[in-house]
Amino acid sequence: MNKKSFFLGVITGIVITFVGLLVIGLVNQSSNNNDPIEYLEQPMSYEDKAETSFKVIQVFGDAALAKEISDKEFDLYFGNTVLILGSDFYNSQIVTIINPQRIGTYSYTSNSDRPMTVPVIDGEIK
Repeated sequence: MNKKSFFLGVITGIVITFVGLLVIGLVNQSSNNNDPIEYLEQPMSYEDKAETSFKVIQVFGDAALAKEISDKEFDLYFGNTVLILGSDFYNSQIVTIINPQRIGTYSYTSNSDRPMTVPVIDGEIK
């Protein structure tokens, strides 16, 4: 075996290794869906309500987890948990949404390591 064949084999091995790593990286990148929101094809009315209120319990950059009002008389917010899209939310804020639309679902892991899925709500914020 001469030096020329040896170096040609080394170069070929390096090229094949890099091509293989590139292919593996592209396959992993295309199979990873990092968006926790799964959007519906068609938005649908949120429980056929024309208006409803929510209390923000946790804020993310451009969205907030919120609890729906369950008793208007006593101002209790123990209803459904939803994700509201928008900005400038703060904790304990009361948000009223006119014509709420369910546009998808949001999946996350709770503090007790339980997988949770809640509806994503969009509409005119009052």
